[in-house]
Amino acid sequence: MKNSRLFEILYLLMEHRELTARWLAEKLEVSQRTIYRDLDALSASGIPVFCQKGKGGGIRLMEQFQMDRSLIDEKEQEELLTALQSLHTIKAIDTSPLLSRLSALFQKKPTDWLEVDFGSWENHSKEQLYFDLCKKAILSCRTIRFTYYNSNGQESSRTVEPLCLYYKGGGWYIKAYCLQKEDYRMFRLNRITNLKVLDDLVSPQRGPYPADSSKESPSSRTAPISISFVLLFSHTAAYRVMDAFLPEEIDQRQDGSFLVHTAYPPGQWILGFLLSFGKDVRVLEPEWMKKELEKEAAAVASLYAPIPEIGEP
Repeated sequence: MKNSRLFEILYLLMEHRELTARWLAEKLEVSQRTIYRDLDALSASGIPVFCQKGKGGGIRLMEQFQMDRSLIDEKEQEELLTALQSLHTIKAIDTSPLLSRLSALFQKKPTDWLEVDFGSWENHSKEQLYFDLCKKAILSCRTIRFTYYNSNGQESSRTVEPLCLYYKGGGWYIKAYCLQKEDYRMFRLNRITNLKVLDDLVSPQRGPYPADSSKESPSSRTAPISISFVLLFSHTAAYRVMDAFLPEEIDQRQDGSFLVHTAYPPGQWILGFLLSFGKDVRVLEPEWMKKELEKEAAAVASLYAPIPEIGEP
């Protein structure tokens, strides 16, 4: 405990260069007498720390003092600070105390060059809450239970052993072993409700999430890996086309429209995704999707048909 406090005092002095015994005592929750004893111990070990009493006095390190950093070169120091800053930015863990200490050790001031917001423009406080709960469950090796809505709109209750949080395609997922399906699954956080961390511990024999597995539902075992689409977008949908598709999938034509060749895994979500473009998209292939869109559009139109008055034929 004492050695830990000595290092804490040293890091604080390196960061601030000058402090008072009272400030250190309050910061470390010990008496000022203990602080002075710790300073004597630092001096005895060869650390050039000295105290100056009176107005303008305080505890200082000699200006020339630097800890030996030869085990980590300049590039590695920058990479380490960048990694810690990245973890702090995405709120995975609170790295600010360690970042502050290492910045003092390396004599580098961290630069706020990186800012990341994985949320959408809407307020997704529920998703942030579930992210924190999943992180807690993973680190404490606890199972979780929740209600899940898959890409086909089916609702199910799941109890899973969480393995890791995973970010892909603009959304957070939880990779886990599903106790109901007795297999590995991946669940999107914004499709989860009623999430609870249980007291049950995960199986110590459970292996890592398979590298070649990314299924959300058992249908992916028998369904084709992906479905090919040929889509024609009007020029007014340019910004959404750029957002939704890879550059190599897009061919801009002379009239300003966009011809897109792409592929997606099967699911009811495709229908909603295409309908979100309204009249700005036309499906050229596959033929069956044209018919699905026609039926869905007709069903939507029927919702807005005039309601006949009572007594009308």
